[in-house]
Amino acid sequence: MNARPQIRDAILIGRMKEWKMRARCPLLAKGYPAWKCRKNYLSLLRAHPSLAQRAGLRESDVYR
Repeated sequence: MNARPQIRDAILIGRMKEWKMRARCPLLAKGYPAWKCRKNYLSLLRAHPSLAQRAGLRESDVYR
């Protein structure tokens, strides 16, 4: 991603929150099955653990 570090972090956190919302409420994830939303959210968390911790996001957030 070609962005300044501050903007890059904000974009990644926004993407994490978006996939979390889609995984928790499948009606909002038009065109994506719930398992794919969970997979995308978890892959972002695992790729950027320090960002996720700073934003207060956990792996268990997508499971009810």
